[in-house]
Amino acid sequence: RAVVEAVHRLDLILGNKAAYQEVFKPENISLRNKLRELCVKLMFLHPVDYGRKAEELLWRKVYYEVIQLIKTNKKAVTWIALTHSPFSSLQHIHSRSTLECAYRTHLIAGIGFYQHLLLYIQSHYQLELQCCIDWTHVTDPLIGCKKPVSASEKEMEWAQMACHRCLVYLGDLARYQNELAGVDTELLAERFYYQALSVAPQIGMPFNQLGTLAGSKYYNVEATYCYLRCIQSEVSFEGAYGNLKRLYDKAAKMYHQLKKCETRKLSPSKKRCKDIKRLLVSFMYLQSLLQPKSR
Repeated sequence: RAVVEAVHRLDLILGNKAAYQEVFKPENISLRNKLRELCVKLMFLHPVDYGRKAEELLWRKVYYEVIQLIKTNKKAVTWIALTHSPFSSLQHIHSRSTLECAYRTHLIAGIGFYQHLLLYIQSHYQLELQCCIDWTHVTDPLIGCKKPVSASEKEMEWAQMACHRCLVYLGDLARYQNELAGVDTELLAERFYYQALSVAPQIGMPFNQLGTLAGSKYYNVEATYCYLRCIQSEVSFEGAYGNLKRLYDKAAKMYHQLKKCETRKLSPSKKRCKDIKRLLVSFMYLQSLLQPKSR
């Protein structure tokens, strides 16, 4: 009941037109912290019945919806657009705004929380993930024999998958950090996603996130590879189909634009760049033509 009540109050705040001005007020931060504590409590009291639902609520209501609010609200994200401005004076003015500082703190706090939760789940259920990830709970050999885990098979299964999801959330938070000026966390995000794949290789979701992280590198070839890997996974992610279609549509547009371009004499280095672009764009366009049209 307490979780439902906290979620309802947070929904009312996010539904407000001036939500981006309210969301980082101390009382609302305190409400999110309370919900986070309740969700963690629920996870470990009833992992099989409510663990997954508590995880989802925690991620969406405490972290993700706040991030999306800041990213999508035009008034709130003006500073984000300006931080990429070629005019350094504008960048200086907006790079230290109160909103940006609060947003950066929100992302850092999220990373700290999920790292702690990842360690706690491993410790509580005595999971052995040393062969999968480098952020593991290490027991002290001087303590002696471990106490046997009194958990059912389903609880252990939830714990393993909860660790996988923690790593995906960590990757997402690092990716959002990477979008900010002055922060380079691309490799960190990539590391978290690949470790999530190590814990649960059958789940394709991290490949979708890696595709998003890759952006338009190599004329979208890298992102396309990741989305295809996601789709071909045992448990694919529905959103990858739409992401892949958008890239194929872009490839077709770029391919036809290249064909229209006039062939003028270029220096060897510029000609090489253009040849590489033509090769990759043509390869992408060919991929789009070879894909089944079922979706």
